[in-house]
Amino acid sequence: MSDIKLGVQLFTLRDKCKNAEDFETTLKFLDSIGCNVIQISAIGDIHPEKVAELVDKYKMDVCVTHKPYDRMKNDLEALVHEHDLIHCDNIGIGCMPGSVHESFEGVTGFIMKCNEIAANMKKMGKQLCYHNHALEFEVYDGKRTFERLIEEAPDLHFIPDTYWMQVGGVNPADYLKKLAGRVEVCHFKDLRIVNNQQQFAECGTGNIDFGACYRACKEIGVQYIVIEQDLCYDKDPYDSVKIGFDGLKRIAAENE
Repeated sequence: MSDIKLGVQLFTLRDKCKNAEDFETTLKFLDSIGCNVIQISAIGDIHPEKVAELVDKYKMDVCVTHKPYDRMKNDLEALVHEHDLIHCDNIGIGCMPGSVHESFEGVTGFIMKCNEIAANMKKMGKQLCYHNHALEFEVYDGKRTFERLIEEAPDLHFIPDTYWMQVGGVNPADYLKKLAGRVEVCHFKDLRIVNNQQQFAECGTGNIDFGACYRACKEIGVQYIVIEQDLCYDKDPYDSVKIGFDGLKRIAAENE
């Protein structure tokens, strides 16, 4: 048996976390379905001490966050303190800012800044992590941006997203193996085709081979897998999360 913990990325439930009261209702819901691992992302403007109070009340394990890149550059000490409050050591960048990904030079500048931020975070006991979309698989001067992040930012860790890997044209399970030792949290996000269009899907109901992805996560030392679904379409997000979390537990059970 592996020690991978299973959870939910709160971006899926962002509309259910706009204030402290809603945030508590959401944590209560997650507790009711047996989920005590969360990634905090895109919640409302809730005071950090209130967030910490509710995280502790419902005994949630906050595996990682997504926080503004500008705060990492300009407000790092306060940002680290907020993560101390919620007992979280991993601070994530949700995506490259602006248009820096549109040129080789732009990516170079971003990587240099990431190296600086990662070094400063490390001194404070935190880990800088990067969450991919499909844009990191674009090629400039013969090199994929993702490959440059791996090679040129050695202290940068990753929050790999299976959906965006698939859209980016790589095999998610195979690509995960490139990231050995540099992934604490992996996003299991499923993809389906409806009316010849790609859509987000509840984990385990789409076309991604999550059995292979789960086994790859075990191989490379992933500590957490969280489900994420950017859009829930005609379902209430709570319903989608329940379906997806049940799917994740089934996938884990089948591949241990």
